[in-house]
Amino acid sequence: MTGLLLAAAFRAVCQQGAPPEQDFLRAIAAHPSDPHTRGDYGIFLQQQGRAAEAIAQFRAALEFDPRSPDAAYNLALALFGEGRAAEALTVFDEHPANTADHFALLGAALNALQRPADAVPALRRAVALDPENPDFLYDLALTLLKIDASEEGARLLESGRRRFPRVAKFHAGVGMVAYLNGKNDEAVQAYESAVKLEPNAADFYAALADVRDATGDLARAGAAYSQALRLDRSVAAYHVKYGRNLAKLQRPREAEAAFLDALARDPANADAHFQLGKLLIARDDRAAALSQFEQAVSANPSLKEAWYQLGLGYRREGMQEKALAAMEQFRKLQ
Repeated sequence: MTGLLLAAAFRAVCQQGAPPEQDFLRAIAAHPSDPHTRGDYGIFLQQQGRAAEAIAQFRAALEFDPRSPDAAYNLALALFGEGRAAEALTVFDEHPANTADHFALLGAALNALQRPADAVPALRRAVALDPENPDFLYDLALTLLKIDASEEGARLLESGRRRFPRVAKFHAGVGMVAYLNGKNDEAVQAYESAVKLEPNAADFYAALADVRDATGDLARAGAAYSQALRLDRSVAAYHVKYGRNLAKLQRPREAEAAFLDALARDPANADAHFQLGKLLIARDDRAAALSQFEQAVSANPSLKEAWYQLGLGYRREGMQEKALAAMEQFRKLQ
């Protein structure tokens, strides 16, 4: 799900301003069985980053009012936010409700549990109950793409772009589908619209860069990768992609720095090790290159290109048995 949904009680507390914690504690002491106070206190705790305490208060609210859709939703949302999708699903199973937020979060939990086919009916229901919510429509479209219902998913993304032209993710979604279908010019236009609408979205810039790189527009691809990294340097994949771009632009030292930046963030990044190994081979640093290729296949045994380079490298170093074994592994992956 794109962004956690907010229950009505959560919105109300945010709008009115949360009272000091002591006020909540006094209210709970005076009325320990009041589910509304428990729920509001849970929201306060959630805002303070005290998730475990918030979950305990949401559980108490639901115990005191098992029929409350807000209490069930708040508990499920808090669990989902802590990566406990299976527990969130149990809450909804035990406390069903016919609200759009309920079905949207149910769909998100099922997606998180790698059950997209089961998520589709829930997300369809969310859209039916609240057709003007762009998040629900977008989540349904992406889930349809996951289950190979690509035509319907693509139609919904295009429909969403027309209905919600200021929502950047619909433009990005249309761009993604166009790119996957080899329509790179359409993809570039769609991603350009997305970054104009959300200039701080690093993932949109990275996707735009991918398409430009695929079309051979290397300079502008590099500029887009650079912008993605300015916005978010924590994603190792951005550094790897930027490094590849720099290597194509014949800037090997900068490319090497980019791959090392990727490994600083993700030491087991197979692509970064492989690309770094290729650069080291190019400058005849064979021992270091072999080490990088070995780390690449250790991180990803299915990376056939790294096995091939290992085979060549071992052969050059006179390690015939290792060379044969690496080439055999490469052939198995063909």
